[in-house]
Amino acid sequence: MKVFFALLLIVNIAFAVFQWLLPYDQLFVEKKKIPAGEQLQLLTNANVAIISESEVVAEAEAEQQVAEEAEFVVTENASDRRVCYTIGPITDKARAIEISGRYSGNKAWTALKSSLEQQYLGVMVFIGGHETRGAAITTANKLSAKGIRDHIIVNQPEQPNLLSLGVFGLKKNADRLKARVARLGLPVESEARYRERTIYWLYVEQSSETELLQLLVDDEYDSGISQIPTECLPS
Repeated sequence: MKVFFALLLIVNIAFAVFQWLLPYDQLFVEKKKIPAGEQLQLLTNANVAIISESEVVAEAEAEQQVAEEAEFVVTENASDRRVCYTIGPITDKARAIEISGRYSGNKAWTALKSSLEQQYLGVMVFIGGHETRGAAITTANKLSAKGIRDHIIVNQPEQPNLLSLGVFGLKKNADRLKARVARLGLPVESEARYRERTIYWLYVEQSSETELLQLLVDDEYDSGISQIPTECLPS
């Protein structure tokens, strides 16, 4: 035990001498200090704007609303909210006015237009060249003697004392009668006949957001009046 304490004393004395001879800072070289990382900087202290989640959502909703409004504006400008059609032909002015009242009474804008047209009547068979009415009567009597009794004397500015044998809707019927009269040695002729008449057309505009109006009655369809889709006039 004494030996142990003696050895411990010797070691302590040796360490004290060694430390005295060699400074502590050379014995234990201080590790090179590593610079600490830069201190984290809060965004509130930095020159950065902070956007909360609610602000992000509000901004997105605002952008979507602007886009929808822009789309709506384009639709308003590009879309013609009208549907247009023409009704006709109508040969009677009173009926045209009555039909116009039906549509305008149902919140449709209407405009009545008229035009002159040549109405085809058919092919007329006739004998001309009579200088007097008496001469026309003489020709008529000859035809009656041969069984052709349908005739009438017509006075026209360019053809007085014309003996008309009828107007035929089918040309073949007119040609058949013409050939029969020609065999009798008479100067028979034929030509297409027309008359000028006024035709009425009703132009109608209504909103495309409402049900399409169909106000014509059956007898009007039967008489050839139709409701025809048409391009809208410039507004």
